[in-house]
Amino acid sequence: MLIRVYGELVYNNRPVSELKKYSDSAKAIALLLPNRDNIRKFYFRLGVIHHGKGEFEEALEIYKEGVELVSKEGDKNLQAGFYMSMSDIYNKITDYASAIDVCERAIQLFGELNDQGGQASIYNNLSGTYIQLKDYTTAYKYATKALPMFEADGLQSRGVGSIKLVIANILLNADEASLHKIGAVGKSKYQRVIQLMKEAIPIAELDKDLGLKSEMLIAMGVSFEKSNQLADAQRAYELALATAIEGPDLNILASTYGAVGKFFHRQQSNQKGVSYLHRALAMSTQSGLLEVEREAAESLSNYYERQKQMDSAFYYYKRFSNVENQIFNKEKENEFTRKKLKLDFSIKEKEYAVEQEKINQQLAEKKLEISFKNKLAWLMGILTMVVITAAWFFYKSKKKTQELNATIEAQRQSLSELVQVKDKIFSILTHDMRSPVNSLISFVYLLENDEINKDQLAQYAKELGNTLRATSALMENLLNWAGTQLQGFDTNIEPIPLHTVVQEVLTSFSATLKQKNIQIENSINENDLVLADKNLLALVIRNLISNALKFSYVGKAIWLSMKQNENELTICIADEGMGMSAEAMEQINQYFTNTMTSTYGTNKEKGTGLGLMLCKSFLSMMSGKLSAKNNQPQGSILMIHLPKPLINNAPQ
Repeated sequence: MLIRVYGELVYNNRPVSELKKYSDSAKAIALLLPNRDNIRKFYFRLGVIHHGKGEFEEALEIYKEGVELVSKEGDKNLQAGFYMSMSDIYNKITDYASAIDVCERAIQLFGELNDQGGQASIYNNLSGTYIQLKDYTTAYKYATKALPMFEADGLQSRGVGSIKLVIANILLNADEASLHKIGAVGKSKYQRVIQLMKEAIPIAELDKDLGLKSEMLIAMGVSFEKSNQLADAQRAYELALATAIEGPDLNILASTYGAVGKFFHRQQSNQKGVSYLHRALAMSTQSGLLEVEREAAESLSNYYERQKQMDSAFYYYKRFSNVENQIFNKEKENEFTRKKLKLDFSIKEKEYAVEQEKINQQLAEKKLEISFKNKLAWLMGILTMVVITAAWFFYKSKKKTQELNATIEAQRQSLSELVQVKDKIFSILTHDMRSPVNSLISFVYLLENDEINKDQLAQYAKELGNTLRATSALMENLLNWAGTQLQGFDTNIEPIPLHTVVQEVLTSFSATLKQKNIQIENSINENDLVLADKNLLALVIRNLISNALKFSYVGKAIWLSMKQNENELTICIADEGMGMSAEAMEQINQYFTNTMTSTYGTNKEKGTGLGLMLCKSFLSMMSGKLSAKNNQPQGSILMIHLPKPLINNAPQ
């Protein structure tokens, strides 16, 4: 009863001092009761009250206290529930790194409890996180994992409706490349969203979840609008707003005002649109809903600019820009990447563990089967024919056991390689990413405090530029390599014009070429074709040209050429630089290696060896390989070997 009174007072904006005496009294009573569920649920209910009202800071503090208590008492189920609620708040306040972090903890707990429904709910939250990060393929992967788990609880369960809304938002927001990857291209996606929402809205109504229903109606309204069915779109938007006003969730009401306001703004219904946008802006600012605040401020800025009210337009643009900077900055993007890689590793390892358990179970069953057949052969050993038959069965069983053992060994080796990949990535993140960031911080400090003269500024800027360019290349290579090792990589092998690919790559090196005064001679014919994946081949050539530039002296040249025999094409990249050691050349010419020695370039450019490992990995995916030899009189020649296409004309 005290908690119910507390909730009513919160929603009526009563003073904190008045609220606290009710929560303290409820907590004191819960601590005295013999059933410990009461004190654990006290924190959960108290957090939900502030969560629903959009008071996220207060809700997070209560949830964190609750997590600390239930973890000490060993209540894994409620602990995972706290983490799930915290992930929703972190999504709303755009702290996506923390959202991924608590989702990972919840996945581990639900896995230990063998709770499929809980895991599905976390996958649902993760999908929402990756939608906000505009990583729609990963969002779709988690959504399609969650859907069959929810359907196991019944086709009309709330989870089914919720995940269908997530899938609809992915379809509405994804770019063409992402839609192509998930197999949803063309205008038909809007009809698919409308159909999904027609299936999902009755579920929300059955569950009496007005907030969920409002979000579904918004998705339907967007689809009608994109399909130019404007009357249907307006009905859906207005019904969504009426539903959100009737419901208790102020967060959803704020986002609904924003969505409906933007619709009327687009339809030139300025008075109604601007009124709704102002409400959305006020509510989102109060609750800390940065995404809603950002979109509302941007729309208002555009409106006032069209009205020639430039002071107001500039004011709202500044608000939009400030919120944009809060949501996205380089440090957060790096944190997202680290958390995403860590979570992907964690899930991958769990999938391997489940598969290993299945194999162990199959092995135990096979051993029982073999034992039974051996006993049967001993009892019937009197008859020669029976002995021969039993021996034959024994042979077959032994062969199956050997095959099973081989499968287990392959799984063990795959897991070992996964651990090596993980160790390599976190080693690079720890050692090679920290130094450039610290250098940048030091440089900014000197600038802010005016402790640097003009000559020093030029010198430091040049050194810092070299470091950051190397770090950027490292990050790009690191993410591409990790993706191939963990999730596989879809290749599109086809005949492609080699000269075009090379020219596109060379364009990106114009500044470095000018800095070192290096000429690149490209003698590859415009009609030369090569059988490869265009994007992978471009990445390989970019890394090899970057290496050639790194080890070339000022004023020298680099040559690109191609030669072919009956079945193979060889792309040669030759330089007049430092050359390479026998150890480095041996590593390149080996068919497989987990390490690659890195040395400094002629201008002290730093590397990690990851680029050449990436080249070898991608070339093997295209049935190709990488080799190296010394150039005469100095320098190196790196050679890409690829299959020769069977056709003579470039693709149209």
